Amino acid sequence: MRRPIRHRWMTPVPARPFALFIAVLAGLGTAHILIRTATYGPAVHLDSVHYLSTAINFLAGEGWQNFMGYPPVGWPPLFPLLLAAGGWLGIEPLAAGRWINATAFGLTILAAGVYLRSKFRSQWLALAATVTTTVSLPLSEFASSLMTDPLFVLFTLLALIQIGVLSATRRQDALWSAAVCTALAALTRYLGVVLIGVGVLLLLVRRTPPLAVRLKDAIVFGAVSSMPLAGVLTLNWTVSGTLTARTGKSGQSLSAGLHQIGAVFREWVVPSNGVDGLDYLLWTAAGLVVVAGVVVGVAGRNLGMGGRDGGEKDRTASPRLGLGPVLPFGVFALAYSVFMVAIVPFTVDQAIDSRYLLPVYVPLLLAAALLLDRFLSIEAAGRMATAQWGLASLVLIGALAHVSLSAYKNLRITRQSMESGVKSEMYNYYNVAYWQHSETLKYIRSHLSDSWIFSNNPYAIWFWARSAAPRKHQYITNRIYQVIPHIMRNTKNGVGEPIVWILHERPYPHDNYDDIDLRCLPGVDTVAELADGAVFRVTATEPFDAKRHRVCKQRYLKQLIQQAGEPVVRTDWNVYRTGRRLIYLKQPCAPADPQAKFVLHVIPADPANLPAERKRYGSDNFDFHFDRRGFRVGDQCLATVHLPGYAIDHIYIGQWISEENRTVWEAEFSPSR
Repeated sequence: MRRPIRHRWMTPVPARPFALFIAVLAGLGTAHILIRTATYGPAVHLDSVHYLSTAINFLAGEGWQNFMGYPPVGWPPLFPLLLAAGGWLGIEPLAAGRWINATAFGLTILAAGVYLRSKFRSQWLALAATVTTTVSLPLSEFASSLMTDPLFVLFTLLALIQIGVLSATRRQDALWSAAVCTALAALTRYLGVVLIGVGVLLLLVRRTPPLAVRLKDAIVFGAVSSMPLAGVLTLNWTVSGTLTARTGKSGQSLSAGLHQIGAVFREWVVPSNGVDGLDYLLWTAAGLVVVAGVVVGVAGRNLGMGGRDGGEKDRTASPRLGLGPVLPFGVFALAYSVFMVAIVPFTVDQAIDSRYLLPVYVPLLLAAALLLDRFLSIEAAGRMATAQWGLASLVLIGALAHVSLSAYKNLRITRQSMESGVKSEMYNYYNVAYWQHSETLKYIRSHLSDSWIFSNNPYAIWFWARSAAPRKHQYITNRIYQVIPHIMRNTKNGVGEPIVWILHERPYPHDNYDDIDLRCLPGVDTVAELADGAVFRVTATEPFDAKRHRVCKQRYLKQLIQQAGEPVVRTDWNVYRTGRRLIYLKQPCAPADPQAKFVLHVIPADPANLPAERKRYGSDNFDFHFDRRGFRVGDQCLATVHLPGYAIDHIYIGQWISEENRTVWEAEFSPSR
């Protein structure tokens, strides 16, 4: 008689210590975010300013409008309402957002741990997956920001868990729980429509209930989960004539989108830590783990189907993995990723990045861990020393490396955040130490607190002025001509309105306006020249003339070139330096030159001046496209770029063709020349 196989991976963990450990992890995750944001608060992005200003205006009785005086239809209402609820309880909205997202992160860890405890056959593997969630770099990054992502991740996870419970047990309370969580996700981010569609699909494709039951559940789920969002979209259309007010497109191609998804997943698996070669070594090791898993999995399945004597089928072996619990997470991750690649590049003006893909992080982690758990629990795996020790050892080493690297980088980011505020390579956050010392913001608080202000960065102005009054700050955008009609309407008694130009610490690559744009507006007077910006007053009495504006910019740049003297670099493009400004000039300018792309790497005299995310490279990256920084007049192409304010040792510049990954020309120089 065959003895039962004892799977070493299946050794149970007592329920009470397991629950205590999960609770401790959730508490540590929450505490970590609170510590990271204790000094400067959660990272405030431009979306965050809309959430925050809407909540503050709502509390002040100014209605549902952001700091520009518009209904924020581009963002669902749940998060600003929660910030306002904090105000009703006596908690300042920014502090309320800090606690909301830290708590959401802790609850995500708790929900994942409880689910893993109930579904995993290997409780040790469940513990490992929960620890991985706790030290997750992308989850921690956005949990320490004043953004909607932590809540969206939490509601998505809860909805998928309840959908899985409904598929396995037909409990109607799970149906209503899944629908409510999905509705809350859609009220947090409009991308919740993907979750609605996935939920309806999963309820329809279940195998066990009759078709009538599946149809009824899908209809109930779809109606309950979508009605709140439908109400919000209807209200948006009523007040603004649009559903979400989102316009523009990134134009990211299918291949570029897929490549970007792969790059994001790679960073999730093997976090970059600034150690030369280590990232690629660990990425290779992760690939070997996957290959080993596939090979052993195929061999294990074949062994499970065969018997011990002459190939007779072993009826006691069970090659079935039981993948039902994996289905909700896997289907959502696939559907959401496909939606990102197919739809988002044509509906928003930002390429796919880690934030857009964040909702699939936990589902992918749970799906992968569930697959591994099921494989290690089948009888075939139990009979194979390779499966039990070889693959298990590879997985253990990979998991320890991932957790160690993630924990180390998390602690490093937390230390830097406590010193200077939360920073990011992708986003320009406004509550970092840099803005506290901004001369331009100090001038605004002292001299322009009661004025209308038009600016290229009204978000930073509003955040640091923290005015509750609406319509006080307007956005020039990267279309300078749009500000003139506003100023013409607000010019009174021949006195114009102030325009503030702020030099970003990390300029957005798509900003193509400059202080020269403002200097060339009609009726402009310079009010103040500051270290990180300038203040102008414009009295607009006539419409914007684009041709005259271009000629003015050309004349002004020529004057700067004459002041600069000889170019610091002579190539196809002559490059001049005057103060903190580089000017690129090409004459004659060919028809293809406005499509030029440039390398601009700045090496500081003191490496400590580099942002945390650039220290591993030893230089600051200000690469840019000509059509976003320059203009063409006649046979001349002119572009201007501002340099950072710290002392510079060397500057590397060049022109490249990204499609061919080829450099056209390159050069370097020292600013001391």
